[in-house]
Amino acid sequence: MIIYSNSCSFGEPQEHPVYGDYFANHCNAKLINCGLASSCNRRIIRRSLRDLNEIAKTETDIVLLLGLTFISRTELWQTDLPATKNDGHFHPLMIDYKKIDWSIKGLINTVVPDIHLYAKESVRNYYKEWLLQFHPEPAVTDLITDLLMLTGWCKSHNIRYLIFSNVDLLPDHTTVDCKSPFLSSLVETFKDDPGVIDPWAFSFGTYARDLGYQPKDSHLYGIHGHPSHDAHQKFSEFLIAKYNQTYPSND
Repeated sequence: MIIYSNSCSFGEPQEHPVYGDYFANHCNAKLINCGLASSCNRRIIRRSLRDLNEIAKTETDIVLLLGLTFISRTELWQTDLPATKNDGHFHPLMIDYKKIDWSIKGLINTVVPDIHLYAKESVRNYYKEWLLQFHPEPAVTDLITDLLMLTGWCKSHNIRYLIFSNVDLLPDHTTVDCKSPFLSSLVETFKDDPGVIDPWAFSFGTYARDLGYQPKDSHLYGIHGHPSHDAHQKFSEFLIAKYNQTYPSND
């Protein structure tokens, strides 16, 4: 059995076991963890699809753990940086996170003022214009569209999956109208999927905080800091229970 995990820094390999490690150990499976700090959702989905397409050529027992990140993150093809494994010159737009006011609530819905100034000079103008045009409604629409295509591909290849938000809840109806004609049917289909943990109602970050787990780097990032070792272990138990409920024949 192969457990394939992809995410931003919340689920990437760390100095301690993360939820993917615990999940794989429980299943007595091999873990392939391709999480990467500062990833946007487009990278997480694209890399997962490409990797799984290769893995499925030789493996038949595969589970995908896909953790979503901030919708206000993006990337750029940057030829001044080395190519990254099998993802070419796609690179996240890196910023100096120490300059951000991490006390902002609902950061997943928010574009931090002048955040482009914290990026390297060669991408600053692009990032500024991208941020000026950013709006959560088309961002969520594109995200759900990509996820429906990914889950459809997974089903056609008999790949089981759990999809969830890592960092925060997706924007609510005050910001994104999920009942609008361009989004409603996509959201309904996505939420009806038993392999999806509703990202409007649940995230790893909020789950850990609600249980009293303090982010291990809260001194740097406040409530948006990264979950502790204990929080990862607890969250893995939640994922295992959800997996067994969703795929009982594979329990």
